[in-house]
Amino acid sequence: MVNTENVFGFLALATYLATLAPSNLRIVFPALKMNTVVTQLLKHRRSIGISTFMLSVAHASIVLGYHQAELLERNFYIQSTSGLLIITIFALLAFTSNSWSIKKLKKNWKRLHSLTYLATMLLPWHIAAKMAGRWTPSTMVALVLTLIVLCMFCYRRYLEWERYIGI
Repeated sequence: MVNTENVFGFLALATYLATLAPSNLRIVFPALKMNTVVTQLLKHRRSIGISTFMLSVAHASIVLGYHQAELLERNFYIQSTSGLLIITIFALLAFTSNSWSIKKLKKNWKRLHSLTYLATMLLPWHIAAKMAGRWTPSTMVALVLTLIVLCMFCYRRYLEWERYIGI
């Protein structure tokens, strides 16, 4: 049986990883710098990122609809911490993904958008915790893809640090 909340969650994850992959791929695998898929993903990163936010909102709305009876219980919010943090980050990123925000926030825009990697670190926890006891093949795919992008990001940071200190 296909669970609608999981479909929207998986689509949100797929579009999110599509926003992260190009910049990481270009640095970790320089030969891909001019790859058509990578350049197209970079070109459309803002709209893909906004799609991620919209799909996340759909995912969260369905989850909230399923758990209406639990909304007044403190335990629901404790269990939903990772999802709430991730969607808050996605909202900040979506609402500041425009030229006006880039111009007004200047250096702070880049700092704010680096929160995306906090969301990336929260995602495996969110996926594993929410799917505990009912993993599907798509759960494994989601976790593996998220961990690959997270590892690429860590390696990218290492390469940038190496260049910075002149090794």
